[in-house]
Amino acid sequence: MRVSFVASMWIGLALWAPAPLALQQTGEKIVLRNPSFEDSPGASKIPRGWITVGMGSTPDMMPGAWGVQCPPQDGASFVALVTRHDGTVEDVGQRLPSPLTPNVCYTFSIYLAHSPRYVSHDLPVRLRVWGSDGPSKKQLLCSSESISHREWRKYTFQFVPNHAMQYLILEAYYAPGVFKPYRGNLLLDNCSPIERCERA
Repeated sequence: MRVSFVASMWIGLALWAPAPLALQQTGEKIVLRNPSFEDSPGASKIPRGWITVGMGSTPDMMPGAWGVQCPPQDGASFVALVTRHDGTVEDVGQRLPSPLTPNVCYTFSIYLAHSPRYVSHDLPVRLRVWGSDGPSKKQLLCSSESISHREWRKYTFQFVPNHAMQYLILEAYYAPGVFKPYRGNLLLDNCSPIERCERA
């Protein structure tokens, strides 16, 4: 399987209305709270500043939980999400300090990795990024390829919201083209600010 160091995917509907003048002029950055998922390690623990929105979502703070000893990419900790054979998946999200504006191009990056051993949740999965006006998954903004590498790699995404969005949700999900649920894991660390970008 070929793995690129930078993954970019456009998913979403464009409304073709002009962006607000203030955003056009300022190049606004939206800084996430606790972007490197800093917290004390532990199983079934949500990092400070984040929430979960999916049923049965119980993220793990790493390193240390379930025997995973991968060093963080940034800071002292990171978060891990799993997928399950019953079709449930894990996520983390947060209310943004300022909303995403419809029809504006945004970009952000995050470091991703995979643990080859994770209490039977050992297979590679991908990252899906959702946006919403509430604590739920409304628009799929972008998605990565399946993450199978053990070392941290930076992935950069671009997306265009189709409505005003106050929430951003990061979700582990099954590999593209796979329709049978399975046990997998995804490690996440060091989110960049969300910034305005030019359309491709």
